[in-house]
Amino acid sequence: MLRLLLLAAALAAATAMAAPDNPPLPLPKPPQADQAPAAGPPLPAEKPEERQEPAAPEPEKKEEPAAPTVPAPPPPPIETEDQATFDACTAELKELGAAFKLLPRIDDGEGCGIDKPIAMTRLSADVAIEPEATARCETLLQLARMTRDLIAPAARLGLPDMGRLEVVHQASGYVCRKRNSADTGKISEHARGNAIDIAGLEFEKGLVPMKIVGQEDSDLAAAFQRALNAAACLYFTTVLSPGSDGTHEDHMHLDVMKRTGGYRYCR
Repeated sequence: MLRLLLLAAALAAATAMAAPDNPPLPLPKPPQADQAPAAGPPLPAEKPEERQEPAAPEPEKKEEPAAPTVPAPPPPPIETEDQATFDACTAELKELGAAFKLLPRIDDGEGCGIDKPIAMTRLSADVAIEPEATARCETLLQLARMTRDLIAPAARLGLPDMGRLEVVHQASGYVCRKRNSADTGKISEHARGNAIDIAGLEFEKGLVPMKIVGQEDSDLAAAFQRALNAAACLYFTTVLSPGSDGTHEDHMHLDVMKRTGGYRYCR
């Protein structure tokens, strides 16, 4: 009996020694065909392919009709001067002692020209105009009258130390161009022979340029310039005094342009 117990104890000890400390875990069984896979996070559903609709054909673009070309207005015709009026004008110039010559008709195209131009070197026996000025007789007659009636007497009062007036210096008579020498716009009155620009007055004792004066300028020279600016409109229908705009800072523009109702533009 004792021998049986000892043999049983020895077999138990041998079995315990042969067993590993961490017996292997059994491998999971593969899922059977009829078993559902283990639950996991839901997979996103596949987006169905969008059906590409065929692009609609673009409507045919209708060509816009070209805008009709508007022809530029024809240039104004050269003014035909009345012979009797012209003869009376030149006769008065001769009475004033003016020196001038008659020129052939000027036609430079684009409306530029003078029907009966004259070229003047003296406004009177006492006062020359330099350089020689070409314009219509009416334009130069008005300047000769203003020199006799206004400029010379006013200078004796406003510029008493300058002596006698000898020369009127002109900056522009006839010239074919647009107003203010612009590339476009209306034709200048210079292009019709209706305008003359005065740059300065030469006296026995020196040159007095046309200049900008303000109301705060209170000497006699400024008073003389203001007198010319104002009184010139009694002789000319357009007067642009020095400083009237950016293109008239060092001269006085004078012209005999005809306006409706005898309107005059003086600045």
